[in-house]
Amino acid sequence: MKVPQPSALQYSALQLAWLQELGIEKPWLPSEQVAAKKSNPPLAVTAVTHAPTRVPLRPSGVTPSRPAVRAASASQSAAELVMDTNALAASAHDLTTLAKQIAGCTACGLCRGRQQAVPGEGIMQPSIMVIGEAPEALDDREGRPFVDRPGLMLDNMLTAIQSSRAHNVYVSNMVKCRPPGNRNPKPIELQACKPFLMRQIELVRPFSILAVGRAAQSLLETQEPLDQLRQVTHSLTVVGQKIPLIVTYHPALLLNHPGEKAAVWQDLQLLKTVSGMS
Repeated sequence: MKVPQPSALQYSALQLAWLQELGIEKPWLPSEQVAAKKSNPPLAVTAVTHAPTRVPLRPSGVTPSRPAVRAASASQSAAELVMDTNALAASAHDLTTLAKQIAGCTACGLCRGRQQAVPGEGIMQPSIMVIGEAPEALDDREGRPFVDRPGLMLDNMLTAIQSSRAHNVYVSNMVKCRPPGNRNPKPIELQACKPFLMRQIELVRPFSILAVGRAAQSLLETQEPLDQLRQVTHSLTVVGQKIPLIVTYHPALLLNHPGEKAAVWQDLQLLKTVSGMS
């Protein structure tokens, strides 16, 4: 999703008082973090009962000698694409192997415009698995999800509920390659990449899922607007296991529409409850 790059947002005393009344002590914007840190001590990180294991961000130096999956042609159907990526995903017995399969995949053609694939990063068996729609420009350059301004916003959202990628979160996207110009992924691209995501969820084993933006509609296979999907505990079934799924707005939306932070705060409180953090 292509997001305009606005200048740092400013708040009036009335707006700040309104946010505080809603229970939002920090507006979560980069320009306000420095001031907030001076007056507020860092939030304590709650220990998790399982031993977190850092997952490799991506395999280094992966250069497949030949494409693992044939490139999509005009006559190739979505079913054929999914069949190919299903086989690749099923053959991965750990996240490192899955990342190599993703790096070698040419099923939908997005690989031709990317710099590198963006599998995901974070902790195994996390309290929360965040799923977005697609990598953006800086993600594509670094091979990591949510590292641009929306990523900083996401990190601040997670910090507000005593969470982080280094502690109890895994972060990923529906598709693993950046669409040209940050356009929305096409249905055939989402279908081709879905087996990788489902296998990733199976391996990561999250306690809950936070689906942000249009990723929620893709995961739940619905066209209902986000307003109607929010504040409801959905579930996603993966290999027979039902995982609680909470829907909220994409962090990029909050950069231009800070008034939606109150709604996101409510979603985060629901997320804490279903993930067993509250």
